[in-house]
Amino acid sequence: MQRDQIEKESRRWVEATIISEEQREKILAHYEKKPVHSLLFIFAAIFIGLGFLTFIASNWSAIPDLVRMAILIITMVLSYLAGGHIYLHRSKRLGISLMVIGLFIFGSGIFLTGQMYNFLSFSAFPFFIWAVAAFLLYVLIQDRILFVTAAGIMTVGQLYSGLVFQQFDLWIGILFLLGLGYFVYVKKEEWLSVVFAVSFIFQAIVLVFGEGFPYYWLIVYFLLLYLADDLVLSETRLRSFKLLSLSAMFVLNTIQVFILTNEYIFERIEYSFYFFIVWAALFVYAVIRSAMSSANLYWIDLILFVPVFRFEFGDTMSLVVLFLYSLGWLWAGYRNEVRRWVNKGTFTFLVTTLMAYFQLAWDFMSRSLFFFIGGVILFLLSFLLERKRRNMQKGGTST
Repeated sequence: MQRDQIEKESRRWVEATIISEEQREKILAHYEKKPVHSLLFIFAAIFIGLGFLTFIASNWSAIPDLVRMAILIITMVLSYLAGGHIYLHRSKRLGISLMVIGLFIFGSGIFLTGQMYNFLSFSAFPFFIWAVAAFLLYVLIQDRILFVTAAGIMTVGQLYSGLVFQQFDLWIGILFLLGLGYFVYVKKEEWLSVVFAVSFIFQAIVLVFGEGFPYYWLIVYFLLLYLADDLVLSETRLRSFKLLSLSAMFVLNTIQVFILTNEYIFERIEYSFYFFIVWAALFVYAVIRSAMSSANLYWIDLILFVPVFRFEFGDTMSLVVLFLYSLGWLWAGYRNEVRRWVNKGTFTFLVTTLMAYFQLAWDFMSRSLFFFIGGVILFLLSFLLERKRRNMQKGGTST
């Protein structure tokens, strides 16, 4: 809980004579008051650094080679030294921001030096060197911002490799999975898990499409991310890996609703026997894990991971999967009086209904009538689901 929230809540506790003012002060003393403008310092320093680099890059050709190298080395070293000093003696946030600037200068220096000496790279290897530096800086000073920076560099480098060279950079992938993955597993922090999962999704997309695999291999990678959630579950109980893998699968099924209607695309999909072997092994393990869970309801999540592309009416089957998923959580939420499950089921049900309406009625109605009827349907569904949710017993849990 944030200090600001505790200050407001504890004031009410004092008024209700639950605690005394002295006890309130002791409680607040355990929570550090964070500087309000810490993020402003970080963004200000980053923009200043980027502005400096942009100015240098725009006038790069007019600067002698020796002066170029001196500018890069001196500014980088000064950023690291100033950042380290301020981090240790004054402000950690400002110190970290200066180190990030030094990291940006180092990365820019890789590409500017390559341009200066006509060094051409036909891979994302410069990004790998940059990512190694970012990872080592995080190992030295294990701050969340440095973790996000390292993950961002690896993600951008992997996307660059996929878009420019149409290949997955193995070295960046290994550094990401083993390097950052190790700290996510050890620390089990919510922030790190979320950033790692988002980057993992992009890495998986580049791996599948960059190496020419059929798109449905994404189901395997997203299922792996889903199963890995137990390894990084933190005390906050936010299932970061599961939440993001399910979100990715929901989007993938949504895309299938529209692309599998095209017979040309359906006929060109190659079916891999190895995919079904790997998927079946992971899916059976997921079913067993779901049966062993305390809630015994997480089998509903597994509906999204069913590969429906093999069926002739894959688009319709994708809609069926999305409806079963949303109705499953609505049923579970109302039965167990868990508001979080009801909210999840309500949102996914409304989105799926809207997609089904677009899919079935777009070609058969005038546009004005289409939107009018669609709005009425969604309004009625929202009203009925909200009334049902409000009629839940007040004792229902939100977790």
